[in-house]
Amino acid sequence: MRLFGSLCLVALTGSVLILQGCGRFGSTMGEADHPELWQPHLKAVESKDLASYPKHARAYVPVYSHIYTEGRDSVLNLAETVSVRNTDDSNPIVISSVRYQSSTGKLIREYVPKPVLLDPMATADFVVRLDDTSGGSGASFLVEWQGANSVNPPLIEAIMISTGSGRNLSFVCRSVDLPPTKPGKAKSETVTESKSPAEPEPASQAN
Repeated sequence: MRLFGSLCLVALTGSVLILQGCGRFGSTMGEADHPELWQPHLKAVESKDLASYPKHARAYVPVYSHIYTEGRDSVLNLAETVSVRNTDDSNPIVISSVRYQSSTGKLIREYVPKPVLLDPMATADFVVRLDDTSGGSGASFLVEWQGANSVNPPLIEAIMISTGSGRNLSFVCRSVDLPPTKPGKAKSETVTESKSPAEPEPASQAN
């Protein structure tokens, strides 16, 4: 079976499948946009302290706010969780940006308006609600992090899930590394994007 960079594991009504080819509502300032409010182990990092973390890296995470079931007019909405796990047992990392982008590549929401510290072996979660369909079927997260030059890279995965109505579906996609940007590069402004005519209305969920 061919694998295309990232692995997606699927559980559908007791069956386990392997998906091939997996390579997240407008902005509201609340807990979703400030994960440190409901994850108290995430601590804000001051700008003056960022120089202590010289290694910069980025990761692309494929996610799906809905998937097509029987055709393009029949879709199933999904809740999304992006999990950033510090795999280093000695060194913290700094999560400097977590951007949620639509199928057309437009920025929907910045989850980390200020960098946060992730302790050794700790995990940070970033959640998109089931009823937030702004991302579309080709949504993505762009995660930027930094750390000591010798730090282990984090494990970054996205978990998609839908339950109820006699159908339970979940699958996982892993991130793909991207070249780092230059430190201090300005972030894009948040855009509330109107629906593209090519995207179906996700209200007609499959049962």
